[in-house]
Amino acid sequence: MNWLTQIAKTLLQGLLDLSPNCKTAVRLQSAALERKLPFRRWLGLRLHVLLCKWCRRYGQQIRLIRHTAQTHPDKWVKTVPQQLSPAARQRIQAKLRSNQE
Repeated sequence: MNWLTQIAKTLLQGLLDLSPNCKTAVRLQSAALERKLPFRRWLGLRLHVLLCKWCRRYGQQIRLIRHTAQTHPDKWVKTVPQQLSPAARQRIQAKLRSNQE
C-alpha cells in the first residue's frame, strides 16, 4: 500500500508543477487568444482554470470582450485628435519655462 501512496503523491506533485500560478495563468489566457500554446502550457492552464474560479471568470470575460469587439467593429467610435488653442499652448510653454529656471 505504501508504493500506491508514493505513486499518488508523485502524480499529484507532477500536476501541481504543471499548473501555473494565477499571474501566469492570466498571461497565458491572453496569449492563448492570439496563438496556440504549447501542449504542456495548454494543459497546465486548463488544470489551473479548472481549479481556480477567479481565473476561469477572467478567461470568460476576455473571450466575451474579444468576441464583442470582433463582431461589432462598427460600434467603435474613432477619437478626434484634440488640439490646444494658441493661448493654451503659450500658457503651457510659459509654465514649463518657469519650472526650468
